[in-house]
Formats: sequence, C-alpha cells, structure tokens
Amino acid sequence: MSTVDATASRERKARPAPPPGARHRGRRSPATPVERMLRWVLRGVVALVLGFLVTPIVIVVLESFNSVDYLSFPLEGWSLTHYRRFFADSAWVDASLLSARIALLAALIATVVGTIAAWGLARSQARAKGFVFALLYSPLLIPIIVLAMSYYFTFADLKVIGHWQLISVAYSVMGIPYVLVAVSNALQQFDPELENAARTLGAGMTRTLLRITLPSLTSAISAGALFAFVIAFDEAVIILFVSGSGSVTLPRKLWDSVRYDLTPTLAVAGTILIAVCLGLFLLSELIKILRERRERR
Repeated sequence: MSTVDATASRERKARPAPPPGARHRGRRSPATPVERMLRWVLRGVVALVLGFLVTPIVIVVLESFNSVDYLSFPLEGWSLTHYRRFFADSAWVDASLLSARIALLAALIATVVGTIAAWGLARSQARAKGFVFALLYSPLLIPIIVLAMSYYFTFADLKVIGHWQLISVAYSVMGIPYVLVAVSNALQQFDPELENAARTLGAGMTRTLLRITLPSLTSAISAGALFAFVIAFDEAVIILFVSGSGSVTLPRKLWDSVRYDLTPTLAVAGTILIAVCLGLFLLSELIKILRERRERR
C-alpha cells in the first residue's frame, strides 16, 4: 500500500460516523392526510381566484368573435366581422394610434425622469431625499379622480385641453413612480464599487454612468418603462377630463361607445387592449430572462 493510500485510510477511520438519520435528512417525510387535504384546499382556492380573475377577460375575447351585431353570451356564431369593422373604421384606428403615441411619449418622459431621480436619490446623502422620494411616489397614492380634476382645472386655466403632448406629460407623472421603484430596487443590488473602479481607471462620471451603471439597470429600466406605457395606454379617467373633442384615445372611444353603441366592436377594442398589455408584460419577462442568461456567461 502506498503512503497516499495509507493516509487516506487513516483519515476515513478517524472521521466521526454520521448521526442516525443523517443520510435521510434531505428526504421529505411523507405528507399526512391532513397536510394532503390542506394542499388540495389551497389549490382549489387558488383555482377559484384565478378563475374569478380570468373569466371576464376570456368572455371579452370570445365576445369579439361573435357573429351578431349585439352583445350576447353564449356566442350565437363565430365571425371576424367585427375585427374587419374595427380596422375599417377610421375613428377606432385613429383613437388607437393616438393612444400609442401618447403612451410612447409618456413612457419616454417617465423613464428618463424616473431613472435620473432614482440614481440621484441612491447617490445622495441629503436628509430630504426621503421626502423627495415620497413626493415622486405620491401619484400612486392620490385617488385618480383627484388627479383628473387637478389636471382639468390646470389645463382649463392654461387653455390647453385636448393637446396630446400635455396629456402625455400628465400620464408621465403617473408612470414616474413605477420607474422610480424599479430602478431604486435595482440600484440597491448594484455594487457601487464598480463605479469607483471605473472612476479610478480614468472614466469620467458620464462614461461610468453610460458604460457601467445603465447597462446593469437595463432590466429594471425596461420594466418601469413598460409599466409606464401600459398605464398611459389604457387609462380612462384622466382622459375623460382633459381630452376635449380633439384627442379621443382608445379608452375614451370605448367609453363613448359603451354609452351610445353597444356592439361586439367594443369587445374587439378590449381584446386589443388586453393583447397589448399582455404582450408588453411578456416582453418584460423575455428581456429579464435574456439579461440573466447574458450575466451567467
């Protein structure tokens, strides 16, 4: 026997024996009947809650394929007639394009302001930064009807009701808290020593921000921007106060049609809103997954 084998044999003999049951410590003990019953009850409750939340959405989507010219459920037939009517009606198409334009500008403003504010608050040592954070976060706490009335009186005094650019600014105020929270949480996990290392190697503040900090915050910034876009795209209360007669967005058109024209075309518009929101959230998750995979490499 070689010296190495003799040494390994002595180490194995000197190693203490594992306590009883240690080999089975990683295994789960079989569930008792009560535990199994509680699991099935929990699953049933979760299924009921999901059904309660998803069923109205499914009904709206199915209603958009109804073959008749009035709202009815169960469906009396399947048809794409109302989709053709939606895209052939310039009023619906223009309202959808205006909503997208307003939402894009609002998301851009909210993303820029929210990201800069989050980065500044994270690097600031001022005592008032908590107050500034609360002030930027306050649009989520104020009732939407109060915001709508405030915007209405402000726009009416300035005589700018119906200007879609200012409507985008109003919606960006609602989107800033989402960007602020997302980026602030990401900055808490970001190592500031990376910025210090870049500055030590000769990079200026701007270059460090563009080459080190922002690339690390891509997922958070994208998520905040998507939330800001969704909020501006499908918000219906504020637009009723500040749209006037010249800026009819898709939610405003939906509201007017509910009052005067109940047809399955409403379900088509609702399905488009659902598809846009769902698509954006899936895009957010895809960006997050791709980002995590790139970091692992």
